[in-house]
Amino acid sequence: MATAPASNAAIYSLFIINKSGGLIFYKDYGSSGRMDTNDSLRLASLWHSMHAISQQLSPTAGCFGVELLQADTFDLHCFQSLTGE
Repeated sequence: MATAPASNAAIYSLFIINKSGGLIFYKDYGSSGRMDTNDSLRLASLWHSMHAISQQLSPTAGCFGVELLQADTFDLHCFQSLTGE
C-alpha cells in the first residue's frame, strides 16, 4: 500500500556513484547520524550492488532495478543520469 509523501521531506545526504559502483561524491547535509568515510563507502557499494542485481534478476524486460527503498525513518532513492552510458 502506497502512502503519501511526508510534508517535511528533506535531503539528508547525497551520494553520486559511477556505473562501476565507485563512490565519486558524498555530501552530508547536517543529518543527526553522521557516517564516517568507511560507512558511506559501504552504503554506496551495497546500494549499487542491490540496484545492479535487481536489474539482472527482474523477470520483466527493461527493468531499471531498485529505484526506492522505504524505511520507517528515511527513503533511499536512486536517480540515474542519462549520461555515462
